Amino acid sequence: MSTAVASAEDRLDILELLARADDAASRRDVTTYIALFSDDASLEGDKGTHRGKDALRSIVAQVWASEGAATRHLTLNSVLQPIAGNPAAVLATSTLLIVAPGAPPQLQSVSAISQLVVKIDGGWRIARRTVHLL
Repeated sequence: MSTAVASAEDRLDILELLARADDAASRRDVTTYIALFSDDASLEGDKGTHRGKDALRSIVAQVWASEGAATRHLTLNSVLQPIAGNPAAVLATSTLLIVAPGAPPQLQSVSAISQLVVKIDGGWRIARRTVHLL
């Protein structure tokens, strides 16, 4: 099985999508964060399964509130793997660190992240995000 996404441009666009999601989460910008997902997206993990943008909007607000006001979301070691037979779908796996400010900064959690990313109308969107605390 090939591990290359169709083009370097696709790879960069997907990595940019993941970075924008972290940035929006760190800033607690629900509107920007939700805009990065497909309309029928799901968020799955230790807090259950939530489908559609309205459900995502509700759960991410709760999750971020439980983290405190000023955490940073940092995605590491992203690996992009194409979905066989579907050039408009990629599985992105990574490690997510949630870090609270301080001297020194405090690691709050580490999670394994799996995201199904799909190309819709020429742009990449998150169709499914699965989060498992490590």
